[in-house]
Amino acid sequence: MQQQPNLTDRVRQIGQALRKDLDSIAMLVRTAADNQPPFPRVTEALDRCLVQLGQLKTWGIENRLPSSELWNIAGPILERGWLQNRARIKPRGYAGDYEMLARIYEERLCDDPLGRLFDRYFQEQAAPVAVRNRMQMMAEWMVELGGAGRQPRKPHQTFRIAIFGSAFGLEVRDAILRLDPSVRDGLHVTLLDLDPAAIEFARQQLSPLLRSDQLIATAANLFRLPDRPSIAALLDGTDLLFCPGLFDYLDNAAATAMLRALAARLTPGGRLTIFQFSPHNPTRAYMEWVANWYLIYRDARQLESIVSAAGIAADRAAYGAEPQGVDLYVTIRGDATCQPVRQ
Repeated sequence: MQQQPNLTDRVRQIGQALRKDLDSIAMLVRTAADNQPPFPRVTEALDRCLVQLGQLKTWGIENRLPSSELWNIAGPILERGWLQNRARIKPRGYAGDYEMLARIYEERLCDDPLGRLFDRYFQEQAAPVAVRNRMQMMAEWMVELGGAGRQPRKPHQTFRIAIFGSAFGLEVRDAILRLDPSVRDGLHVTLLDLDPAAIEFARQQLSPLLRSDQLIATAANLFRLPDRPSIAALLDGTDLLFCPGLFDYLDNAAATAMLRALAARLTPGGRLTIFQFSPHNPTRAYMEWVANWYLIYRDARQLESIVSAAGIAADRAAYGAEPQGVDLYVTIRGDATCQPVRQ
């Protein structure tokens, strides 16, 4: 009886097939010898590979070593894609750094002819689209708070927004540019991030638009917020507080403590919105097998459990998702007497 290949052998087989496909595509790109556009071929090759890898049902920690076999074979050509290579090598210590997020937000592609095809494939995946969607939603909510919504804000009236994690400032910049100058004058922005380079990038984006007394941008160990009053105090009195990506890396105990600590910083009637990738993320195989990018996933019920464990009353929470339904969110009101969150 023929012996079935083990996991490593199967990954090598899939990787070798992918490498053969990509080498063929690279030749077409170099010679421009085929009238058929090469991008559909890139999509077909990667999609086929990822379906086969997904069928191995090897996720999370179990995925790390087998995925290295794939990269050893196909990595020398996959690395020509700036985005997937950046996620894989993690030069700033983690996959979703500010340079990665900036390119996702602005839908940029690299200059390498083959790399551009890989970057386009990356940008069209569900997870990057979800990231763009949530950033656009955040910008819209900032503009609404600033007076473009149903209740116009008075000129020079003070209001505070804050981003906790993934705080590199582009969605804030775009929201500010849409505000009337007299309204912008009352805005105060607080940005907290793990990465000092992200904070410096944010300063460069926002300093031309805000006075120095309107902007607090600080690098800090965000994971220590529940135990560090000095960090938490920077968020006191926030009207609109976002945590767009951190909960994807927190276990249940840490997520509960973090949610409780963040909700305590709101003004009465203020809003805290945290985002959380759901288990039905269609990009998971690509993220894990190609990029070694691992998240902690929660569905709607698990997100509700975190809110309940944090001691937050159900009538203070409203749930939703970005348009694809891949990145969930919960919005917490600063007190229970406010109107329901607009969905």
